[in-house]
Formats: sequence, C-alpha cells, structure tokens
Amino acid sequence: MTRIPICGKTPKGVEEIEKRTQRLSVRARRVLILIDGKRDLAALAELVPGDTLPEICQQLLDEGYIAPVHSPLSAGPETAPEAEEMPAAASRPPLSAIEQQRLNMARNFMTNTLATFVGHAASSLINHVEAAHDLAHLRTLAKPWREAIGLSADGRKQLADLASRLAVIDENFLDVFADGEVIVDQATPPAPPPRTMPPIPEDEAERLAMARNFMTNTLDTFVGLAASSLVSRIENCPDADGLRQLFGDWRDAIALNADGRKRLSELDAQLAALLA
Repeated sequence: MTRIPICGKTPKGVEEIEKRTQRLSVRARRVLILIDGKRDLAALAELVPGDTLPEICQQLLDEGYIAPVHSPLSAGPETAPEAEEMPAAASRPPLSAIEQQRLNMARNFMTNTLATFVGHAASSLINHVEAAHDLAHLRTLAKPWREAIGLSADGRKQLADLASRLAVIDENFLDVFADGEVIVDQATPPAPPPRTMPPIPEDEAERLAMARNFMTNTLDTFVGLAASSLVSRIENCPDADGLRQLFGDWRDAIALNADGRKRLSELDAQLAALLA
C-alpha cells in the first residue's frame, strides 16, 4: 500500500468541514477534522483505530481534501556564509504548498472581515495582515483583529462565529483566543444551556458515556465548529483517565464563549462529579 505522508487540509477540506457539502462518511469526516499538518498515520491511528484508516486517508488525498506537507529543504553549505547579509524575508525557508494555501485563506478571511465590519479605520491593521509571511506571524495579529471586529455592533454579534471559522483554517488560533476576553454584544441572545444532567449512574461504563456526552454537548453548545478537533479526541477517548487528561482543554475551549465563562464553575463541578 502506498505510504501516506503527513498532510494538511486543503481549502476544499476546510470548506467541507464548514459546509458538509460532499456528504463524507462520519468516519472520513472525523479523519479530515483530525488531519492538521502535524499528525502522521501512526498518530491518527491512535485517535481513529481501525484497518480502514489508510484507505480513508488515501481517499481524502485523491479527492483533494488534504495534501502532503513537505518539509522545506535546508540551504546548502555554499549559501550559509551569506545568510546574515540576506534580507529577513529572503532568509526564511519557503512555505509548502498546503501551508501557503492555509495562509492565504486565513489572511483573506481576516482582511475581508475587517473591511466588512470596520472599513477604512482598519486600513493599517489590514496592511499588517496582508504582510504576514506565515501563520505564526498571522496569529500575532489575531487579538488586534478580534478587537477591531468588536468595534462594530454587527461584528460583536458575529464575533464568536467568525473566530470559529478562523480556527477551522488553523486550530492554533484557539490558543490565541483562549488567552483573552471575547467581546460579545449585549444584545446577542445567550447560547441555549445544556440539558440538565440526570443522576450519576453507579455503573462505570454508563458514567464514562455520560461524561463523554457531557463534554461533547457543552462544546457543541458554547464553542461550535471551532471545537471539532477536541470533540473528536473526546469521542475517541477509551477511558475516564483519557477524559481527565482532556479536562483542561475542554475547560479552555468553553471559556472562549462569554456564556460558557459565566457557567464554567457549574459545568466544572458537573464534569468533575462524573470523572471522580
């Protein structure tokens, strides 16, 4: 069987996660969500066990949902002496094709939303976004982008959704957003609360299933699409110890949402009781 390289999502793959237009199977969609440009086939197999994983990855490759992430070649010894004299941009290794696609998508999304919700007042920030040379650089502009969008009433109403869509392109934006407050318009209706949790069962297997459902349902309610990767990790957790290891990630994700932050103590206590 052909060796499956480390891959990242293509624009088609990102669009499929957002819109579900191609009717991928549940398993194929889960694999697509987990592919992040870092995990190899062995790492994916730990999250999605089963003999069909290589075939699913090959299908996603063949149909253009993912593409290989190639490590850039290092400069030869003959160019090393001149490296210090080269401009910073020229000394950076080139991006792979998939990294460039993701950078272009994120950069275009940020500039378009700034132009839509802020307009001319965001021209300086738009220039900085357009000049970003990689995703790591672009992530340093995520907080100013969020704050600028929050200046508009319409932007505040849609900010959680916009941040989620940006995180679909590059899930590392979640870490950036988790460090600060998300501006939410006071007129925005609160997210519906999760259903009241029934009594905790004595059976360990039932308690594990309840804890898993609680974590995925609260992420779905308060975070939405941006938590897709974490939801998949929770769904594939084999035991309570695995869920306990994801407790911090779950908590950080819920805290991205204003209503989630308000209820975090209550939700913490409910989940802690299930995982005790």
